Amino acid sequence: MACGTLVQDGTLEFGVAVDEASLITQSVSVTNKMDKKEARDSCGIVVAVAYYNPTSEIQIEGLGTSSNSIGSALSLSGTFLTLAGATFVDEVSLEKANEEFVKSTVRATSYGGITPA
Repeated sequence: MACGTLVQDGTLEFGVAVDEASLITQSVSVTNKMDKKEARDSCGIVVAVAYYNPTSEIQIEGLGTSSNSIGSALSLSGTFLTLAGATFVDEVSLEKANEEFVKSTVRATSYGGITPA
């Protein structure tokens, strides 16, 4: 369930509905991408475009210490854009400061050519 009380037509989502990557999740970002190749004629005008190699880049920021390790599989619990395929952790960052909660950032990539287990 989304955080807070939202009074509107029901098409908007407010807040982070579920925690991700064993963190008290503050934000999640998902970007779907594809590589692109253009074919040009003798005048340099694009006459065809091919999109291939779908991927999704994921960034999760949250409170706590992440237990994820580099290369491990990652699954998301919340509702996001459709991920390309199997997702693997690329980077884990930890931040500590005086008078602050411990924060972690997990970055991962989902690959369209790899079927999730």
